[in-house]
Amino acid sequence: MRHLLVSLAVVLAAVWLAAPALSSRPLVPRAVEFDQPIAMHAGAGGWRSGVVHAAKRFDLVGLRWRGSGDADARIRVRDASSGAWSAWTAMDADHAGGAGAEPVWAGGADALQLRMTRAPRGLRAHLVNVTGSATATARGLTAYRRLAHEAFAALSGAPARAQGSDGAPAIVTRAEWGADSCGRPRAYPKYGSVQTAFVHHTVNANGYSRNDSAAIVRAICRYHRNSNGWYDIGYNFLVDRYGQIFEGRAGGIDQAVIGAQAEGFNGVSTGVANIGTFSAVAQTAAGASATAELLAWKMRLHGAPIHGEVGVASGGGASSRYAAGAAATLQRISGHRDADRTSCPGAALGRQLPQIRAAAAQITAGLPVPAPPAAAVTLAAAAPTLQFPEPARLTGTVTDRDGAPLAGVPVLVQLAGFSGFATRLRVVSGPDGAWSAQIPTQYTRTLRATAQLADGSLVSSPPLLVRVAPRIEARAPASVLARRVLVLTGSVDPPRANLVLVVARQGSDGAIRTVARLPVRALGGRFRKAVRLRRAALHRLRVVSATDSRNVAASAGDLYVRVLSPGG
Repeated sequence: MRHLLVSLAVVLAAVWLAAPALSSRPLVPRAVEFDQPIAMHAGAGGWRSGVVHAAKRFDLVGLRWRGSGDADARIRVRDASSGAWSAWTAMDADHAGGAGAEPVWAGGADALQLRMTRAPRGLRAHLVNVTGSATATARGLTAYRRLAHEAFAALSGAPARAQGSDGAPAIVTRAEWGADSCGRPRAYPKYGSVQTAFVHHTVNANGYSRNDSAAIVRAICRYHRNSNGWYDIGYNFLVDRYGQIFEGRAGGIDQAVIGAQAEGFNGVSTGVANIGTFSAVAQTAAGASATAELLAWKMRLHGAPIHGEVGVASGGGASSRYAAGAAATLQRISGHRDADRTSCPGAALGRQLPQIRAAAAQITAGLPVPAPPAAAVTLAAAAPTLQFPEPARLTGTVTDRDGAPLAGVPVLVQLAGFSGFATRLRVVSGPDGAWSAQIPTQYTRTLRATAQLADGSLVSSPPLLVRVAPRIEARAPASVLARRVLVLTGSVDPPRANLVLVVARQGSDGAIRTVARLPVRALGGRFRKAVRLRRAALHRLRVVSATDSRNVAASAGDLYVRVLSPGG
């Protein structure tokens, strides 16, 4: 009996360990991230680190430091299996406009070495492992689960991936490359327009295998989210050397999702990153062809031509070549370096852009001219900014292509989510084609209206951003003795952790001026802040929250406190 129980326990343990692999979904090992400080030493021609032995094996490495400015970083990594060192690779300056260098794919390395033109303060490497090889235990478990997954897939049969809809090329979806391993995006997607497209390269060794590509995308996603602090991967799409196209930032491949890859121009563009380094070596024929096919579909979808120039206003930013508000004239398909201070997408890929434009234009010319929509639907909000829990009050009309009202048409009110737009409620247009609805929302969200026409076709309104400010309430006594503790209490809904107390004091001239800004921590939507007001005077207290990815800035009502002298 005892032997039977032991055997049963072993079997159950084996099944439990293999469970994550027993699925038709791709096997995605748990990601591991860690930082490692790096010391640089002066030498002939610049600065160099010693051999930095990483605490765990890593697949991708980027750099961060304090201060600002580029340091012309070059890196080589040591393959953990063979012990061979890679060639020295130039690291692009940080695309986020911060202090650091863009990540480089290492693919199972255990050591690195740097060369730099200067030694930045606080230099550290941010390392990511996405292949389940960080430790010996992880490697054994990954190998076991890979065998289990392959056996399960052989028995169940892997589902084929279909060609994209609406003429889209075949695209590896976020679910297929394992986006869940990056962590859920920190905010819902936002939408702009696609007037131009930027071509990038990711700066990693070009010798990766076809099976490495999904892991490279996962690693870039982790780095963008957790090191750059972005809410999701920055690129809208990625293309590998084999011609595989990967969905990037969440929000829908057919939508004008605002990415984070061309500072100053993210709201008017789409971005496609070519996986590899193309400074001296050109992208493969398969990769260039896939880039052209993707851009032919994407630009046509948004009504933008392939050739020619477009004038757009820059949003500015540390890495942008154009100051905020400055007019920029860009090619419809541009290299990243045309807009930002970077060498991306590399000189060799830059020379391929005319070829990519020509191929995309040829593909577009061969496609049928789309018929004009049979109808139009509009969407408007009574107020562009709401204070929670105020609902969004929406109105619109449905008309035919001649502008005549269409009655009895179902209208779907949809909210943007991580996989595109999802229907929240359904209404029907009236005799005059008008419709209205109310929809509650806690957070700033993008909405659209989609009309279901009699022939079964759908037509959608342009996206509409509805901003939501949290409701902040604060309470404080009307008076307090100078230097005594004053306790401010209140609430914020929807809950958020970080608020600011702005303290202002009335001067002898009667003007009220800000004298302090104090952090306020809220827990479960409630806060309590003790402060000492040291001067006898009238004070104004105001609790505020800043705009973030979920809500816009908000303020509680002003509280006036009379601070009295201890003597009366």
